[in-house]
Amino acid sequence: MNTRQAKQKYKQIILNHMLAGKSLSTYEAYDLYNITCFLQRVSELRDQGVTIQDEWVKNNGKRFKRYWIDQPTDNNANEVQSWANQTTY
Repeated sequence: MNTRQAKQKYKQIILNHMLAGKSLSTYEAYDLYNITCFLQRVSELRDQGVTIQDEWVKNNGKRFKRYWIDQPTDNNANEVQSWANQTTY
């Protein structure tokens, strides 16, 4: 039984999470979705035109980055729709 998810599916999971108005960190991506290659998928989404914001956060003495998509503007919504239309499953 193959429990691994395809790259394309990881990108879609991340995109759906962020489009729902939620942010995500590397640890949360692993904890919620078992995604160990989160930063690579974020980079690929950015390369495909999706505008993903990030900021450094400090919590309990630890520093990490949190990633999110601002609530879709018309332009960002068009970018995401364009990307979704190019994606095959």
